[in-house]
Amino acid sequence: MNVQHVEKENLISITVTGKVLDSSNNPVYAAAISSQLTDPRGNSLHIALVYSKKDGSYIDEFNIYGTPVTGNYTLHLTASKPGFDDKSIHVPFTIVAGTFNIKINPTSRVLKPGSNTSFEIAILPTQGTLLPPINMKIIGLPQRITYNLLNKSMATPRIIILTLITYKDTPPGSYNFTVIGESKGFSYTAWALLEVEAEKQTPIPIPIPTPQTQSDNITYAIITIAAAAVAASILLAYRRWGGYRILGGVRELFRPSHDRQYLAIARALARLEELRATEKIDEETYNRLRLEYERKLMRARRSSS
Repeated sequence: MNVQHVEKENLISITVTGKVLDSSNNPVYAAAISSQLTDPRGNSLHIALVYSKKDGSYIDEFNIYGTPVTGNYTLHLTASKPGFDDKSIHVPFTIVAGTFNIKINPTSRVLKPGSNTSFEIAILPTQGTLLPPINMKIIGLPQRITYNLLNKSMATPRIIILTLITYKDTPPGSYNFTVIGESKGFSYTAWALLEVEAEKQTPIPIPIPTPQTQSDNITYAIITIAAAAVAASILLAYRRWGGYRILGGVRELFRPSHDRQYLAIARALARLEELRATEKIDEETYNRLRLEYERKLMRARRSSS
């Protein structure tokens, strides 16, 4: 088993971890682990009951509030389970009253992607004016936020400027981060919040047609109507001269094959006019195809007369 204790402002956080094994070193599941912590005067500070997991591991986390008494503390643990003999262990450890506290100001800031902001970290000695060597670090920030630490004053209390830097691709969100000062095996912490705002999307303006654009639209509509008129005139000519013929003074309908041929040529001419109106065909190709279709119409008319 292992005991870790971290000093914070006005409290000590203690974490107890371990594993329950049988005589063959196999994990014991659902073993009851009772724990009790006593201070140097023998006073009970904590009592708890936890159970081991399938791999035999267990964890017990708790806090001691207020200024702790300096001296030797003892953690008493007993593991028990039906079918097994109880096993007890006593773990002594020492707690030394903290030599400094950490405070951060302000406790929260709002930041846009691609910018930076600063916090002030004050390191305050709890006794006297001297401070031991302190190692500072920041945890809890995402990958796309970096930081710099700069000493603003070497006097007491010591002031350190924490600068947080975001990038354009830093994900928006709220990030609780922890400032940790480590000295002589102890950790002292402070907490703050950084909120990264989402970038506002600039709406794309919808273009308003200018007089020139409206003129172009009108021209295009006139050309399209003209193409339709040409196609209609071709079909009307077909109905007048191609759809019927005179035989011995009696008007007689064309045969179906002549109908289909004439209609196909008329549709092709109509499509040709549409391509020209929408500028999807050049003038040379248009003239060549128009001449070819007109010749086909003349041949169809002659063959039916």
